[in-house]
Amino acid sequence: MSKNDKDRLVDKVMGEAVMTLLEADDNVSFDALIGQLQDNLHDETDYGRREAFHTAINGVHHFRTRPDEAEAPSRSLKLNRRDSMLYHAKSDYKH
Repeated sequence: MSKNDKDRLVDKVMGEAVMTLLEADDNVSFDALIGQLQDNLHDETDYGRREAFHTAINGVHHFRTRPDEAEAPSRSLKLNRRDSMLYHAKSDYKH
């Protein structure tokens, strides 16, 4: 599976989790999303999808704990590679 395919699968499992929350008329929050991803992971048997759930859960945890979160509360949940590199470069520069 190529890197691009893995990214698409992470996006797909994240979207499925969000849709499950919306269809259940639940609040969509970081905690709810992580909980839904963990529930979906628990029921999953396919190795590739299990890896995608782990990546999605770690991505949400990382996004939620970013120190600059208060500066941009309305930003997208999706953390792309460019944002991650910029964030780490900014963090390295501060040290």
